[in-house]
Amino acid sequence: MSLAAALLAVNACTSVSRLAPASQERRWTAYLGSDRRASAVPDTLAPDPSPAWRVDVGRGIVGAPALTESLVLLSQVDRQLTVLDRATGAIVWRRRFGENIGSGPLVDYDRVFFATQTSQGQVEALDLPSGKRLWGTRLGDVAAPIAVRDAQVYAGTVEGWLVALSTVGGERMWRTNLGGAVRMAPVTTGGGVIVATATDSLYLLDQATGAVRARRATAGTVLAAPALADSVVLVGTDDGRLEACDTATLATRWSLDLGSGAVGAVAVQRDTAFVVTHEGALWWVPLAAPAQATHVATGVVTRGGPTPVAGGVLVAGVGGELTFVDAKGARRWTARVHAPVVQPVVAGGGGIVAVSERGEVVMFK
Repeated sequence: MSLAAALLAVNACTSVSRLAPASQERRWTAYLGSDRRASAVPDTLAPDPSPAWRVDVGRGIVGAPALTESLVLLSQVDRQLTVLDRATGAIVWRRRFGENIGSGPLVDYDRVFFATQTSQGQVEALDLPSGKRLWGTRLGDVAAPIAVRDAQVYAGTVEGWLVALSTVGGERMWRTNLGGAVRMAPVTTGGGVIVATATDSLYLLDQATGAVRARRATAGTVLAAPALADSVVLVGTDDGRLEACDTATLATRWSLDLGSGAVGAVAVQRDTAFVVTHEGALWWVPLAAPAQATHVATGVVTRGGPTPVAGGVLVAGVGGELTFVDAKGARRWTARVHAPVVQPVVAGGGGIVAVSERGEVVMFK
């Protein structure tokens, strides 16, 4: 065994207090749970949610959590992957790795996927019940969230590669160089993969081969994770544009001036897109009539995207405030977690999970 392999075997140790469920019906296969960056059905929350539990996992949290019907999964700055019981916040198992983790984990039935962020970074697959390592494939520095679809894992690197791996054994299916760093989550469509690069470009790749089917420039750098809305992908840029691009050609369907750069992620629920800007403006954009878009100043400085729920939208502020804005633009309630908060609140099953870069995890119900 090589020295590097021996160190990996030592560092990738598992601490198990009990086994996780064998599988999860609610899959979490994309950043924030889906390529729409929001749940398909608006979650209904209590009029004034309160913490069901708070847990300090010890070190800061990297990326957004994955939320299934019975688990909360987290990546941490101290190279750990932590699985919590959703009902109580108790730690189910933890595993430490030899490399920094770049973003939050994904869950596909009985497997957990994540990627590490070093020059020799890799995509890893773990057994969900035990945390046992199933495979790892080295790709390079993966800073952006990864995505899973149709038995393939898609990961983009800072060096500009987009790679498709088999979910079964980690074999490389294809690799395409895009000429610019991938820092945003890819979007998977029927037969295609859409990805933005730091060179202000948007690419459409063939899902089976990785061949470039379309490429176009964007109006500024894409800093908000794109979201899928049926036949369009919505892209928010630092130049303050929200653009709807055709998923088959990347041609612009419409473009909207937000007045300030989009942050975090665009979110789509039903027939409406939601986006937050650097200046704290929360936008509601009807997909069929973008000219009728409205916005309200939240007064919240945020780096994470909005979270649409029944009756309104949740916005997480960097200072730790969680603000619920109703459909009329009124602030209805505010809760707090330890600052800083840079990821959106994650909603599901009548509860919301907020995470702090300091390591606090809070379930509100």
